[in-house]
Amino acid sequence: MIGLLFSGQGAQKTGLTLDLYQSVPQYRQLIDQASNILQFDLPDLLYDQAQAQRLAATEYAQPAILAVSYALNQVLQDSVDIPAFGIGLSLGEYSALASAHNIDFVSALRLIQKRGELMGKASKQHPGVMVAVMKSSLPKIKAVLATVQDLGEIGIANVNTPKQVVIGGAEKPVTKACSELTAQGARVVPLRVSGAFHTPLMRSIQSDLNAELRQVNWQKGRFPVYSTTTQTEFTPANLTTNLTNQLVSSTYFAKTLMQHQDKLTAVVELGPGQTLLSFARKVVAGVPTYRTDSCADMQAAVSALEAMK
Repeated sequence: MIGLLFSGQGAQKTGLTLDLYQSVPQYRQLIDQASNILQFDLPDLLYDQAQAQRLAATEYAQPAILAVSYALNQVLQDSVDIPAFGIGLSLGEYSALASAHNIDFVSALRLIQKRGELMGKASKQHPGVMVAVMKSSLPKIKAVLATVQDLGEIGIANVNTPKQVVIGGAEKPVTKACSELTAQGARVVPLRVSGAFHTPLMRSIQSDLNAELRQVNWQKGRFPVYSTTTQTEFTPANLTTNLTNQLVSSTYFAKTLMQHQDKLTAVVELGPGQTLLSFARKVVAGVPTYRTDSCADMQAAVSALEAMK
């Protein structure tokens, strides 16, 4: 069984997948289709270094990454027939659901464009920061967060690996928490994001996102996609509720992937970069990993997966 990992926001980087766009007609057609749906020049956004700051903005990064991930999956799936399941990190769950056809591509792009706009709005109304914490443990981090709650909203945003936890919230409590964690020997790294996602600071847009989600005609997927907030499979019956809750809930990538480790033969990241592969190598060590964001990497992944059949 192949684990398909769908990148989250922050993975975007100018120039990634350019050779695929130039030389793989199927990939180019899907990116151009996304441009028409989103009504902005997606290739320009993805490949022009002058657009790097715009690409990093939530309202542009989210639909851009979804389009890239979906197109990469289509190229992969049309090249090799593989039994698979999907796991996405935050935004990546929408890419996974689109790729599995729980939602059609057009609807997914419009939905995630709206989600990005809402999250950008919430970030302006309730400014926040996010910080990756290493060399500590989840219980220790939770204990520190409990001591700074009176300073403002703060929470566990992502548990990416047993040794990397992301916290987020208002600047004052996060700064205080980082100071205490550093004093305990932890390493803290501020993340370049525009808001505190998966924390209570996103609560103000939950009802608006829920209204958008309720308009979607959710379908049964062609392969299972697992939620990193509940560690259970998404179904048409639970998608609206789970994605609404996901906005303010902690994500547990490591825990979700680990529950499938006994049946894993390889993991493939579908999206720009290899952030999730770096997590996977720590969580399911020894399982082959493949990226897909260049012609050479895509061909290597296809050849390796074909050999496993």
